[in-house]
Amino acid sequence: MRKRNSKNESTTDELLRDLLIVQLGLAGLTQRQIREILGVDIHRVNRIVKHFKSLKNKDNDVRK
Repeated sequence: MRKRNSKNESTTDELLRDLLIVQLGLAGLTQRQIREILGVDIHRVNRIVKHFKSLKNKDNDVRK
């Protein structure tokens, strides 16, 4: 049998969750909706999505 590396699997799962948070944030879902879909802590969602707000503000300033 092949030995599985559980650390790599958990790291991959976490990365995929973070990527899904990014995609859902870009799609316009609220942080609460993202948290409910993924079943993760709101602080984790906030940590990732807060960067979008600063990018959107900068983008709007450039377009004005």
